[in-house]
Amino acid sequence: MRKSAVILVGLLALTGAAHATVEESLAQLQQFSDGFALVASTVTPGVVAIESRQNVNTEEKGENPFEGTPFEDFFQYRHPGGPQQPREGQGSGVIVNYKGKYYILTNYHVVRGADELEVKLEDGKDFAAEVVGKDSLSDVAVLKVDAQTLPAVIMGNSDRLRVGEWVMAIGNPFGFEHSVTTGIISALGRDRRLRTRRDSQEYGSFIQTDAAINPGNSGGALVNLRGELVGINTAIITNSGGYQGIGFAIPVNLVKNVMEQLIEHGEVRRGLLGVSIDNLDRVTAEALGLQKTEGVLIQKVVPGGAAEKAGVKQGDVVLEVDGKPVRNVVELKSQIGETPPGTRVDLLVVRGEEQRHFGVVLDQLTAEALAKGNSPAADEEDGQADRLGLAVKTLTPQTAEHLGYEGQSGVVVVGVQPNSPAARRGLQRGDLIQEVNRRPVSNTGEYEQALAAAAKRSKSVLFNVRRGESTNLVAVPIPAQ
Repeated sequence: MRKSAVILVGLLALTGAAHATVEESLAQLQQFSDGFALVASTVTPGVVAIESRQNVNTEEKGENPFEGTPFEDFFQYRHPGGPQQPREGQGSGVIVNYKGKYYILTNYHVVRGADELEVKLEDGKDFAAEVVGKDSLSDVAVLKVDAQTLPAVIMGNSDRLRVGEWVMAIGNPFGFEHSVTTGIISALGRDRRLRTRRDSQEYGSFIQTDAAINPGNSGGALVNLRGELVGINTAIITNSGGYQGIGFAIPVNLVKNVMEQLIEHGEVRRGLLGVSIDNLDRVTAEALGLQKTEGVLIQKVVPGGAAEKAGVKQGDVVLEVDGKPVRNVVELKSQIGETPPGTRVDLLVVRGEEQRHFGVVLDQLTAEALAKGNSPAADEEDGQADRLGLAVKTLTPQTAEHLGYEGQSGVVVVGVQPNSPAARRGLQRGDLIQEVNRRPVSNTGEYEQALAAAAKRSKSVLFNVRRGESTNLVAVPIPAQ
């Protein structure tokens, strides 16, 4: 008996079927199998194969437009030989019905740069497709074809998904059209910034599944056992280029929001708080006097932005948005990004020992808001390291001019001991420490006094650190003497 059958027999026993005969158990297993087959036969007609063609110059042949992204090894490309040959790609899509019209959902990276798109149905019919809209931040694109009636897949509710729930992935891996694999939901709310390929300009989170996903599945359907679409397959983690048990899908609720905006407005309008944020870890929470690491730390408040106008400050910790808890950066970005600009949201934050509410009218996310700053060069001077592994000097006018800190005050980090507490928390030579536990410091004497006071009250200290044009809060554990 196969492993899955053995597991199910065990489950049947736990649910009161312990005294069932072998024949009865096998009959129930057959019903279980029939259920999977019914879902597959119902949903598969609504999943399409997508062929993309991009006309490229001969010298451009072989370039990968997804190099350095989570999809570098995921989207399958064929590079035919000969001059003036089109570059071809394969992916998948899902037919849905929106307000009585049929559309095809897929990934942005499937259609990116394509000059021609062709959609092939399970029954062999094919259509030329055109792009209704596409959104790189969510990796969602919406297509349409010239057809009056199509087999649409019903959209479910991804907020109701549970870890351990059975799902099916349907798509066209390696060009094998309408392939079906099964697995479970392995995790929810995964950060879209996969492994070391980090892209802070992506919004939303992943559903993680162990249903086999391979190159060509991109844009295909992830469905539950009711045959409802719960996600759009989008990426894998792999060392080989193929399936290794970890696949990711975009939650259908996010896809639905993006689809509606692309169809209605031709673009996606996202809210913007105007802050830089970070997850709380144990050391930072302790330095802030918090008992838990749930919540999101405001690292920086953009001058003139929505948050600053509402009174939010650096060092605040966001606990809730409109009464809904936010436990990490992924949840906060997702909730704000899915809220239209101009909407007033209520933030519950912790500041010191108090909880406060701030009504923030969201700005609109723009390309300019995604720009990043640069870091300064480090000072060459050396000094005596303290118990944190830091050597600091009072900022002088000459050093300020050299490092670009004109008009600022504080102490400059001129040395960091390897493997010290400060080094492990990311402090570098050239950083300017301006506050210690929210207490401004303008010279080494004030810094040492503030550090000594912090060591008497807590096992960690909170620095306000300037690096280039950015300031961040950095918590460092204080080792026992």
